[in-house]
Amino acid sequence: MITTKDINSVIRVLDGTSADLHKISTAIGMNSRECSIVLGTMLRQGLVIRTGCKRSYVYSLADNFISPEQIYQARLRVSIEKLEEQGRLMIKELRELLNETDWTARLFLDEACMRGELYKQGKQGIFLSFEHYEQYIETSLAQRKEKRRAANAVYRKTYRVKPKEATVDINIVCEECRANWQGYSVHKIFGSGARA
Repeated sequence: MITTKDINSVIRVLDGTSADLHKISTAIGMNSRECSIVLGTMLRQGLVIRTGCKRSYVYSLADNFISPEQIYQARLRVSIEKLEEQGRLMIKELRELLNETDWTARLFLDEACMRGELYKQGKQGIFLSFEHYEQYIETSLAQRKEKRRAANAVYRKTYRVKPKEATVDINIVCEECRANWQGYSVHKIFGSGARA
């Protein structure tokens, strides 16, 4: 299995020079067969070029070779420009911005967060720094509060509490009994059917 570490090791060995398979495998501490697989993969990707004939190939970095650090810096520059414009990015927007796969975008984001150049806050999104995240939270809370106030005002206006209609006062025996002490005593003795 080829890892990024293996590819970066080969790039470091070939930086500014050229070497054969044996020299490269010795320099990175890998057996010749595995090193040949790594070099073949890099050759197909256009990262290295090879000259010479069988068994004596000489490998060097391609003329249009862009180092992983240069790619990272270009992605970071684009992301920072978009974040300064928008204030927040989601992973889907970052993936579309970089025009990369989801895996590559997440890998870039992890690297940027590890270096402290970007700040990721859970499902809230990606921000330039923690201060930008706090500012986003404050503004979003204010916007939600205003939206809630507007919705409540519309609700109150639509469903305004209408004044209660005056109720007709029905003189029930119980109420009459409570009004005077003598009636209350009669009511207690004979029940609600009695008249005072």
